[in-house]
Amino acid sequence: MKHVSGIKKTVLAASVAATMAAGLAAPSIAVAEVSGTVGVSNMYFWRGQDLTEGNAQVFGSLDYAHSTGLYAGIWGSSELGGTEYDLYAGYAGSLGDFSYDIAYVDYNYPNSGEYAGEYRDLQEVILSLGYAGFSAAGYFGVGDYGRGDDAEDNEDNYFTVGYAYDKYGITVGTWDFEADDTNYTHVDLSYALTDELGFTVSKVVDADELSSMEDNDDTLFVVTYALSF
Repeated sequence: MKHVSGIKKTVLAASVAATMAAGLAAPSIAVAEVSGTVGVSNMYFWRGQDLTEGNAQVFGSLDYAHSTGLYAGIWGSSELGGTEYDLYAGYAGSLGDFSYDIAYVDYNYPNSGEYAGEYRDLQEVILSLGYAGFSAAGYFGVGDYGRGDDAEDNEDNYFTVGYAYDKYGITVGTWDFEADDTNYTHVDLSYALTDELGFTVSKVVDADELSSMEDNDDTLFVVTYALSF
């Protein structure tokens, strides 16, 4: 689910949390909703990287959100030489201007083709907080890379801080990638022209000397169009 950092806070969950914060009982009637997205992008942009080497990406999702703040969903995407689908579930809510989210994500690459060695199944726990436009999140690797006899411990961690105002946003992300010491920091600037059309400019600003990202200093220009239903 590399598209949106795993945050699935809904209006229903926020309203229930606000009611509880005011000292009132939550409604006894449970409310749920199903939603989805379908979209395209000029590249598969993930954590400051172009995973499809300049090729376009097609993606979509189907989500279930409950009024208690619980949610679950599936997200699928084209990959370089294959496909990906991610399963996720979590809990989100808010107290006034303060929001919180905890999620578990299972990334799967069923047919990565010639890139099977690079795209191995993995899992993460995502913790995120937000307040008045500011946000912070931690993505903690759990379980293994891959499955079966080829599995290895997943000890990767990724952290972001950001700020959003109106249609503009800035995000700084740092990845501590234990598998091959790919440690780097990137900065993203984003602009949402409409609810469907968005633009992002991203650049790696710091990388370890031995990192594979050390020489990857190209500025990325990302255009994404997505419809919600």
